[in-house]
Order: sequence, then C-alpha cells, then structure tokens
Amino acid sequence: MARSNTLQYMILGLLTRQPMTGYDIKQTFDKEKAEFWTAPFSQIYPELNRMLNDGLISLLKVNTTNSRKKTYQLTKDGRNLFEQWLTTPLSPETTMLDNDNFILRLHFLGHEHPTILRQLLTLRVRTINLEIAQLELELTEVVNHPEQLGRELIIKKELANKKSDIQLWKKELKIQSK
Repeated sequence: MARSNTLQYMILGLLTRQPMTGYDIKQTFDKEKAEFWTAPFSQIYPELNRMLNDGLISLLKVNTTNSRKKTYQLTKDGRNLFEQWLTTPLSPETTMLDNDNFILRLHFLGHEHPTILRQLLTLRVRTINLEIAQLELELTEVVNHPEQLGRELIIKKELANKKSDIQLWKKELKIQSK
C-alpha cells in the first residue's frame, strides 16, 4: 500500500530513531503503522537496496555470527533529505492533503516544528471539509433509494469519522496557537 516516496520517507523516518534491519523495519510497520500502511518484505527490501544505491542509507558494520543480517543506518544525505521533506512548508497553492501524506508527516513531527504542524493541520482540515461536502452530496443521492441502504450507512460512517477528525485537528490547532 506504499505510494510514491511514502515508503522511502517512512523508512528514513524510522532510521532517524536508530539503525534497523529490514526485519526490524517490517516489525515496526506491523506494530506502529498497520492502521495506516502495510509494507510487505517484497516492497521493503527493494526500497532499501534503492536507498543504498542512492546513498541515503548505508550498512552498519555489526559483529555478528549471522553474516546475512544487514543493519541499515541513515547517511547524512538521507537525514538531510528526510528533514527537508518533513520541514518544507506546504506551498500556498496546495489545496488538499491526502491522508497518507498527512499521517506520515504528522507521525514524525516533533515539538521543534510548531509552524509546520499548524500548516499541516490547517491544510488537512480544509481537505476534510471538501471531502465532507462531497460525502454529503453523495448521501443526498442515495438516501431515497432503499436498495442502497448499505452505501448510505457507509457514507454516514465516513461522515462521522471525518467530522470527528475535524474536531480533533481544530482542537489541536487551538492548543498550538496558544
């Protein structure tokens, strides 16, 4: 389910914490990110190889009896690319931010980036408001069609989720503005 660069930035972000093996990265995906992303070994290892070739990560020399075990660490270029991506303000012409990119950035933002966090939350609230308007339009189309009860219930659930998200992000924006 990884999208363009999503997997790369997720791996770079995880490696900002500590060096990891491909197995460690997969376990972290399963433990921390399963609600938002899945990444099988068949995606992780080719991405690790590409990142090695691009000089974004390197192999850590580890004294171990398992010579096949590879531990990866960030290079300076990898750390710089990740920090640049994370802290680059979203451009004013950006009108929507999909959930994957929102969650990925949000996951790695710390207290040292309050301006970026406010921009990110503001843009996501704007995006969700547009999504709510679209869902409400869809709901008006199906509400009078009993044969589409299932679709109606799905739309109502999605509307409730998005409205809940809006409340959470607006509350956080108020906290961040203080």
